[in-house]
Amino acid sequence: MEPTLQEYKETVLTRFKELEESERATLQGLRGTPEGRVLGKVLGDELEDLVFMLGRQPRPKVAPKRGLATR
Repeated sequence: MEPTLQEYKETVLTRFKELEESERATLQGLRGTPEGRVLGKVLGDELEDLVFMLGRQPRPKVAPKRGLATR
């Protein structure tokens, strides 16, 4: 039995999460580049939401302000 598209997306997302941090950064760095656009064309509209999710840059963690900086 072949997996459904949703099952395939979940498999790809799991694989992405299992990558080393540097490997994830490599994929995320493709966003907006000519290479990334070509990859998006190959993967197609069916995987567009997954490509968007994988390409998101994590938000940097900001330390809470303390002391005089809280003013």
